Amino acid sequence: MAGRKKLNRSVINVRVGTDTPEILKNKAKALGYIHGGEGATGQLLDAIAQDLIQLIPTEQLIKTLDNY
Repeated sequence: MAGRKKLNRSVINVRVGTDTPEILKNKAKALGYIHGGEGATGQLLDAIAQDLIQLIPTEQLIKTLDNY
């Protein structure tokens, strides 16, 4: 069989702020989701979708920490 191995992946297109792709790459890299030396945003999104990473609104986090 010739060519690249097919990966079980989907492609999505989203409209985000101009700085958002770089911010997400940096967050992905900081959390250890790396591909080709850069942050892997697809892996980061997979982790969020699979509940491996929990998103907490900053305001809620601050209120929670203030109660300790």
